Amino acid sequence: MIDLSPKRVIRFLIFIIIGLSITSIIGQFFEYYTQPSAQEIIDKLNVDGEYTIPSLFSSFSLFSCSVILGWISRKKWQNNDKYTGKWIGLSVIFFYLAVDETISLHEQLIHPLRKLLNATGIFYYTWVIPGLILVIAVLLIYWKFVQALPPKIKYLFFLSGAFYVGGAIGMEMINGYYSYLYDSEMFIYEILVTIEEFFEMLGVAVFIYGLLCYLKLD
Repeated sequence: MIDLSPKRVIRFLIFIIIGLSITSIIGQFFEYYTQPSAQEIIDKLNVDGEYTIPSLFSSFSLFSCSVILGWISRKKWQNNDKYTGKWIGLSVIFFYLAVDETISLHEQLIHPLRKLLNATGIFYYTWVIPGLILVIAVLLIYWKFVQALPPKIKYLFFLSGAFYVGGAIGMEMINGYYSYLYDSEMFIYEILVTIEEFFEMLGVAVFIYGLLCYLKLD
């Protein structure tokens, strides 16, 4: 694998994340408060959309995690490490997340579950319910694995998870509550979504940083 500087990589990723977040919110401001002539460009820069520049960046970042985890898994396999299966599992999880980010599989659960559970309030976007269950399950399964990591890497893994889950589920619950009470077609809602996506992207960036730091130690 190419020898990458973890610090340079995360600086580059954070620069892109801030840039994508700012351009998205500026684009939404013009969409809601002016009559923009470049609607197609605004749509492509929107963090809350499919097949946009931010969504493709997020998909690529998640896929990069899967690749790095696959590389680590290969090294662990060669060394007969007892946690090889856990590394492989993480690689598979991040591959799924990359696919989901591209085609939004989880959003297909919203309407059937909302109808089934008659969900309102913070659970208006009902996919967060199975999402929370899966997060808890993964946390329980991987608890001993994470505890066995070097202190710095363990801290980075927890930090990245807090950012990502806080954005993907925590902010999604806030967004759902706002959408339930008011409307998702409002500029304030776009600000909330931008915050959500910012923390998701930041969480992935920190995780990539943690993985690259781990490769330096391993």
